[in-house]
Formats: sequence, C-alpha cells, structure tokens
Amino acid sequence: MANQQRSKPLANASKASVLNFNVLVPPTVPELLPDIEGGVENLLPFAASRLPLRVEFPMWANSYPSVQFPEHLELYWNETLVEKKTWTQPISPDELFILVPTRFLSHGLHALHYRVTLFNNSQNPSRKLEINIDREPPEIIEDDDTLLFDVDIRREGVTEDYLAAFGDQVAAQIPPYWGAEPGDTLRWYWSDDPAGKQMVGMRVLGKDDVRRLTPGSATTKAPYTVTFTGDFIRQTGDGIRFARYEIQDRAGTTTQRSLALAVTSKASPPPRVLHRPFIREAVGSDQNSFSTLLPADAPNGVTFVVPEATEIKPGETVTIHWGVPGTVGAYQTSTPIAAGSRDYLVPRAHIAPHMNSQVELYYQINTPNQPPSPSHFVTVRAIIGLPIVQCAKIQNAQLNLRTMGEKAEFTLGEWQYRDTTQFVNAWIEGVDRNDLTKVLILPIVDALPVPTEGGIMALGSISKVELQKLALNYQFRVSVQVSFDQQASWLKFPDAAATLVDA
Repeated sequence: MANQQRSKPLANASKASVLNFNVLVPPTVPELLPDIEGGVENLLPFAASRLPLRVEFPMWANSYPSVQFPEHLELYWNETLVEKKTWTQPISPDELFILVPTRFLSHGLHALHYRVTLFNNSQNPSRKLEINIDREPPEIIEDDDTLLFDVDIRREGVTEDYLAAFGDQVAAQIPPYWGAEPGDTLRWYWSDDPAGKQMVGMRVLGKDDVRRLTPGSATTKAPYTVTFTGDFIRQTGDGIRFARYEIQDRAGTTTQRSLALAVTSKASPPPRVLHRPFIREAVGSDQNSFSTLLPADAPNGVTFVVPEATEIKPGETVTIHWGVPGTVGAYQTSTPIAAGSRDYLVPRAHIAPHMNSQVELYYQINTPNQPPSPSHFVTVRAIIGLPIVQCAKIQNAQLNLRTMGEKAEFTLGEWQYRDTTQFVNAWIEGVDRNDLTKVLILPIVDALPVPTEGGIMALGSISKVELQKLALNYQFRVSVQVSFDQQASWLKFPDAAATLVDA
C-alpha cells in the first residue's frame, strides 16, 4: 500500500566499527558511490548489485606461503563465508580479490570482513566494512501523484497575463513521496505528449530537503517547488500540454514516473503587427518601404520614427537599428529623443557613410520571441556644395615657379557631415615635362585623417622641385576625394586647375 512504511531508508554505515583484536584494515569495494552530506554511506549502485561484486584486499605483512605452509584468505558476508582462497607461493597483487555471488546482494545493510591465516597458522581478522545495497526505488503516493499547480492554472491554463503577473514563470509542487533520501534526482517535464521527454529542469535533493517522520521509518518532505519558465512554455507552443515529474534515487533504481497532468497553454500572444519605421526628414518616407534623404535636409542627423500604430506595452523598450549591425555607419539606440517619445536621433556621423547607397532601418521590441519590424530602406543622396581645394600660390589660375618659393601648400574648406572618422586623398595630375604624352601624378596626401569637424584643413604641400617635373605652360589639375566609410569608397570633390609658368 502507498501509505505503508517501506524497508527504505537504508541505515548509515559505520565506517569505524573497529574491534581491538581486528588488526587488518577493512576490505575495499571499488563500486561504492562517493558519500554525500546527509546521505546513505557506502552505497552500492543498483546496477552493481545485479552482477557479482568485486571485493578487494590489501597485501598483508609477513607473508611467506609455500606448499608445506600455505596461506589463506576468507571473506565473510554477514558472518557467512563467501569464499576461501589459498596460496602456496608468493601472492601477486592482482590475485587479491573475491567476486561475491549475486545471491548475497540483497537490499539492506551488510557487513563484510575477511580473515587471513598466515604460513605459521596465525589468524588475523580484519575490521568490518558496512555497505548499503539499495534495490528498492522511491514510492510515489498513488492518491496524489501529479504535479500540484495553482488553482488558476488548473482552471484557466497558462496565459500571457499569468506569466506577466508571476515573473514569467509557473510554479508547481512535487508532492511528498516515500523513501526520499539526499541524492535523489527530481526531473520535471512539459510536453505535447503524456510521455514526452521535453525536460524543463532537474534538481538533486540535499540533506535539508529530507526529514524523517520517525527514526528508522520511511522518509518524506514537504512538497518540492519546481518552476516552468515562460520561455520554455512559449517554445512548446499553445494547446493542451502535459506536465509530469520523475524521481530516481542516488543508487539508480528504477525511475518512478508520475501521471501526466493536462494543462492548457495560452501563453503565446497573438502576433503583434509592427509597422515600418520611417525617417522624418526623408522624402516619401511615411509608411512606405522606400524613401530618399537629401543631406541638406538633415544637417544635424535624422529622426528615426516608430509609428504610433505599433503597440508598445508598458515596461517594454525599443531598440532602433540604422544600417546592418557591425557594418560601417551602423547605429543603434534604445534611448528616444524624449522620455515616452517614439522619435530617436541618428547622429549625422552615421549618415555620411551611406551616401550614394541605400541604408536599411528597422526596430526591435525587446520582449521574448518578438521578431523585428519590417525594414524600411532609405537612399541617401550625396552632399552638395563641396569645397574646392585651395592654394595661396595659385594666382589668376597660374602657379609661377619663379615667385612661389620652396613649396606650394594646399588646404580644404568645410563640408557638410565633416567628421574626424573621415579620410582625404589629394594629388596633382599634369603633363610630364620630359614626355608630353605622359600623365604625371604628384601626391599631396594619401588617406589623411580629418583632424577636426570644422575650420580650414591643411592637406599638405608639393615642393618646387617636384613641380618642376611638370611641363611649363601646360594646365595641371588638383584633385581631392574624401572617404566617409573607413576607405571603403571615396567621394570626388571639385577639382582646381592652374597653368604652370616660370616668368
């Protein structure tokens, strides 16, 4: 009967049951499990009790066996002789064991000792080793063996509102059971089948999880609380789901399985409609898939808008994405321009890298299992009104070698979206003085980092010696290009031109 006491629990072994005349150390059983705090000591795994059990012995002193004077080892199991081994020659260490037949391996506490008879017929008994053999599994109480859920769960099932109110989890209790011991393993499951194996969690009982009803009786404990996370419940979908638990003791006897309890799961919210974001400053942007941004319309950055039609629940946060995360010019933030607003600022430094290309934008509501919004694509036009490279030594579209001094210095004025993350190339392209059919390139600067966001930028200089390589009375061109995307591409700025003279 479920409410009757069982022979379990096993008694704790006394490792130090020593008698003064027992001079040899106890035997060794390699299969024994390591002891745990509060648990049964010297516990034999259930699987080991189904096979002959190896018992090992250390070598004793003063051993001189011979044909005339043999030595003997006798193993006793609860004072019953198991086997006697005899040696008439020196003993090898790999001979010091006896296999105990399975008929001895019954459930309960057993005492093992051995006795050695030396060549001179003196007898030396060992101290005892007490071991526990567990062949009886724990026992689930038949009258109440299902998981215990809150009455609201039994009546209404698991709902989105319930999870929101209880920390996104459902608690249940495993009822007390007979034969509980420290080291027992509890597992609980949530599946779409009564015998499903979708395990939610596992717990190993400690000494504080178990109490004895009376000394020597079966053991039990108040119900054990386990949890089912909202994530796990949602992942298994809505509908009728089955919750159950399993118990297995430390010895590994047969797993005990509860009945499965049918629970209705309605935890997955209906799909939320997320409307496309848009850029307030872009043309044709609102609620469309594509729009165009003129940089002149966004000198200080752009406003990323999450539409009012998108439902955002209290406590939820939104992360907006401008560009593919991890790429040049990408930007993300969860901080709106003002508290409670759906407008987010994308700084101007993140706009320039997307010039002459298309940037993808979307947002993510930071709630479990919520996919991102549909994407919107903005074509960013190139900036206009770019500055022309300047050189103070160029007068009336001429550069005079005779009056220029030792070098000609070049500068560049301000431009929209100028930033210290950008780079500048500048060079002179002219005709080779020694070969009028050949184009000659004189570099001014190569991938020069932009030092400031404003003011006149010094590019570099070309020496008079270098300029003398160009053909006289031929026009040369000064070219500049700027990279806004870590040198992946370059935007051509307007050229300057002058004629090289020497007069």
